[in-house]
Amino acid sequence: MELVRQLAGLSVSHIRQFRDDDSYVDRLSHRYTTTICVVFAILVTTKQYAGDPIDCWVPAQFKPSYEAYTDSYCWIANTYYIPIDQELPDDETSRRNKDILYYQWVPFILLFQAFLFYFPRIVWRTLNVKSGLDLVNLIDAAIKYEQVEQYESRDRIMSYLIVNIERYISARAQLTRHHIEKRFSTLRRFCQLFIFCSNRHYGNYLVIVYFLVKLMWLVNALAQLFLLNAFLGNDYYLFGFEVIEKLFKNQRWTENRHFPKVTYCDFKIREIGINHFYTVQCVLRINLFNEVIFIIQWFWLIAISAATIYDFLVWLYHCTVPREKIHFVKRHLGIMSSFHPQEERQLARDFVLHYLKDDGVFVTRLLSVNSSDLVVTEIINQLWIRFKTINRLYSSSHSQQQTLHDNNINTSTLGANLNYQNGNASIHNTQRQRISRIPPPLPSFLHRTMHQQLINDKPENIHETSKSSKDTDV
Repeated sequence: MELVRQLAGLSVSHIRQFRDDDSYVDRLSHRYTTTICVVFAILVTTKQYAGDPIDCWVPAQFKPSYEAYTDSYCWIANTYYIPIDQELPDDETSRRNKDILYYQWVPFILLFQAFLFYFPRIVWRTLNVKSGLDLVNLIDAAIKYEQVEQYESRDRIMSYLIVNIERYISARAQLTRHHIEKRFSTLRRFCQLFIFCSNRHYGNYLVIVYFLVKLMWLVNALAQLFLLNAFLGNDYYLFGFEVIEKLFKNQRWTENRHFPKVTYCDFKIREIGINHFYTVQCVLRINLFNEVIFIIQWFWLIAISAATIYDFLVWLYHCTVPREKIHFVKRHLGIMSSFHPQEERQLARDFVLHYLKDDGVFVTRLLSVNSSDLVVTEIINQLWIRFKTINRLYSSSHSQQQTLHDNNINTSTLGANLNYQNGNASIHNTQRQRISRIPPPLPSFLHRTMHQQLINDKPENIHETSKSSKDTDV
C-alpha cells in the first residue's frame, strides 16, 4: 500500500490549480495562448496611454502646443512608410497607399485573438455537459481519489466515478435502441451512418464533439496567420522566414517593412486666409513593442499549429482504431488479477467495443491524461468486474429461460397428444394453450434488476451479489 501511495505521489495532478477536461495541447491554445495575448494587450495599451507611442520632428517655429498637436494628429490620422533611401512621392494618393493602419488597434487585435483561441473551449464545455457526463467533475473526483488516504472516502469517490460512467453508458445504449427502433427517412439514415461510423452502436458523441473542437483549434491557429496578414499587411505570414534569414545571414536588425520605426505624416494647418501644408518625420516607438510581440506571435502560432496537428492525429488513432482501444484497456486490466488474457480475450473485446464503446474508452483516456494511470486502472477494473457479472447473470437467465421454454413446449405437446387421443380438444385450442404457456422475454427485467443491484452493492461483494441474483431468478 505504501508503494502505491508513493507512485501516486509522482503524478503532477495534485499541483493542478485549474479544472481541466482536455489534453495538454488543447490547454496550450485556450489557456496559455489566451493569457499571452491578454498580457501583450495590457503591455501595448499601457505604452499607448501612459507613455509616448509617437514622436514627430516638427519645424523650429512650432510651439510646444503645436508639437503636441502634431504628435496627436499623426497618431490618430495614420502615418506612412517610405524607405529612407527613396524619394517621397509628390502626389498625396501615392503617399496614402503606403499608410500604416494597424498600430492604433494592436490591443484590440490581440484581445480578438484571445477570444478566438478561447471560443472552442466554450463550445467544448457547452456540448460535453449536454451529453449528461460532466467531465470536469469526474476528473476532479479522480484527482481527489489520489490524494485521499481514508479508505471510506476513497470508496465513496470510486463509487461516484463508476456510477456516473456506468449510467452514461447505459443511457447511451437505451437511447441507441430507441432510435434504431424508429423508422428513418433515407436521408436521415444516410446522415446517421456517415456521422456515427465508429461502432455498430453509436456511443461516440463525446469523441465526435472533441474532434470537432480540435479541428476548430487547428483551423484557428492556421487561419490567424492569414488574419494577421489582413490586419498588418506586408505579407506577415512570411515574416518569420525573413527573421530567420536575417539571423542566419548575420544581417543588422535595424529597419523592416513590417514594423517600421521611422515614418512620415502629412497634415494641414489653416490660418487666416491661407492653409499651410506640412510633412513631418515621426518615430513610432510603439513599433518596438509591436515588432517583438508579433515575432513571438508568428513562431508561437506555427508551434501551436504543429502541436495541434500532431495531437489531433494521435487522438484520432487512439479513439478510432479498435486494436488500439482494446490494447489500452487490456494494458490496464493486465495489472489486476481479475483479468485472464487467454480465457477472456473475446470477452475483453466485447467489453471494449460493445460496452464501453468509443465514449467509454475516450473518458478513461482523458482521466489518464489529467489524473494518473493508477486511478484509471482501478476504474477499468471495477467496470470490468461489473461487466462480467452482468454477462454471467444474463447468460444464466437466458439458459434458464430457454429451459423453461423447452419444457413448456414438451408439456404442451404431450397434452395435445392426450387430448387428441381422447377426442376432448381441438388443434386450435392446443396451439392457444402452447402460446400462453411460453414465458415473456426477460432481458429488460434482468437489466433493470441487475443494474440496481450493481449500483447498491460494493465491489468487494460482487460475487455474493451474483449468487443471490441467480437464486432469485431460479
